[in-house]
Amino acid sequence: MSVAEASDITTAPNAGEVLTHPVHGPVRVVSTSTRTVRGTEREYVDLVVIGDEMRISVPSGGKDVIGLRALLVEKEIVTMIKQLGEPIEPPEKKASWAHRIKSLQMQLQTGRLTDRIEVIRNIVRDSGGVPSSLAERNLLKQAIDPLASEIAIARSIPREDAQVLLHSTAENALVPAAA
Repeated sequence: MSVAEASDITTAPNAGEVLTHPVHGPVRVVSTSTRTVRGTEREYVDLVVIGDEMRISVPSGGKDVIGLRALLVEKEIVTMIKQLGEPIEPPEKKASWAHRIKSLQMQLQTGRLTDRIEVIRNIVRDSGGVPSSLAERNLLKQAIDPLASEIAIARSIPREDAQVLLHSTAENALVPAAA
């Protein structure tokens, strides 16, 4: 079972609407604007990332807003938590640290929920639950934080509770290595 990938928003979003950016997580629509890029006018949706106030803009191809999706609903959250909690077998052979980090960073940048979940699972698996390197800890944070923010908004819970839920679900899925 896997989390279905949400599709792009297909109607022009309204100011104040909360959506999800594939990399940054929950965002609030601030406005729409028209910009001239290389001599061509293009529509953009201006956003603020919830939680850190970073401002970003994404192109809007008419009615389609590239990359944005609606917030997860409870059924999708439950499915995602189940997928995150599936048993994680110990690795047979670890790739080099540098190769693992680069591969996980590339996977995280796809913006797909299933890839984000797999990044969390892989870091927890390879580290035995608690990453020892700063790079792995930062990557785990980058993977968990946007999902935690989205769950916090959807469930009206503190973001820290959602972070603990995600991390503990993955840690509890670790299958002990055979002695």
